[in-house]
Amino acid sequence: MKAKIPFYLFIVLIFLLAACASPVPASEVAKEPATPTEAFTATEVPSTATVVIPSRPLSNLSADPQRKEFQAEDGKNLVGYYYPSKYADAPIIILMHWAGGDLTDWCEIALWLQNRRDENPAALERCTNAGSGLPAGMSTPWLDSTWFPPMAPEVSFAVFAFDFRDYGESEKGLGSSSNWAKDAKAAFITAAGLESVDATRMASMGASIGADGAPDGCVLYNQEAGSGCVGAFSLSPGNYLGMDFAAVVRDLASTPVWCLAGELDSGSAPVCDGASGERYRSVVYPGIDLHGMRLITPDLKPQPLILTQDFLELVFGEIVK
Repeated sequence: MKAKIPFYLFIVLIFLLAACASPVPASEVAKEPATPTEAFTATEVPSTATVVIPSRPLSNLSADPQRKEFQAEDGKNLVGYYYPSKYADAPIIILMHWAGGDLTDWCEIALWLQNRRDENPAALERCTNAGSGLPAGMSTPWLDSTWFPPMAPEVSFAVFAFDFRDYGESEKGLGSSSNWAKDAKAAFITAAGLESVDATRMASMGASIGADGAPDGCVLYNQEAGSGCVGAFSLSPGNYLGMDFAAVVRDLASTPVWCLAGELDSGSAPVCDGASGERYRSVVYPGIDLHGMRLITPDLKPQPLILTQDFLELVFGEIVK
């Protein structure tokens, strides 16, 4: 005869089996280490990817400088030379000479900025004859491009150099320095209308009288046009055009203005030191009395042409070096 299990023992057995089958709490379960996931951000490109940089549209203009006749607002006749960029809609740099010379003093620097030297035999010939009006024996390192800092191969700015009234090819016999600011403004107006130029990105660079003309023309143009000049670079200003340099820097406000001078240049160092502003930069070289174009030399540290490249990267937003 089979033995019977009491009913209460049967109930106890059911409960014991249920307890053994209950899940282990999640906190007590041993987990396998998770497989790490590779981080990837939008700025990272896998090594196997091909990065395509869109090419800039090329200009249909040759590299040869174009002679341009234009007028100041008082009707005086002025002459400049336009060095086209190899690109369409390029930013433009307006070069303003010192009282010791004329626009030809910028010829090597214009070629350096245009960066089309091999295409430009006409401009090279013009540079060969530059500086003939300077005093005999004056060192002219700004006419010797062998020491210039290299420019990135893809860089090519448009350039416009002009003669103030009473200089070079511009109208003579007009005499008053107070009118040079009108010439600087007229140069901006002319540059804005040149073919293949981006009139929203214009900057100026000048020496001595041109060092004042660079910011003076910039502020006068922006006051009339609303915008367009995005920066001015001055080598030895001295309030030569009848406009106060420090006041012009204040009026330009958010537009960068950079000023270079030799500490012993009594007409320019105080002018550079006397200006200030959020976007203003002053570089005064200690123990140096060089003025204007003579600051463009490989002997100074930091080199003025390297500072020029830094300035152009800032105002045009392009990698220059």
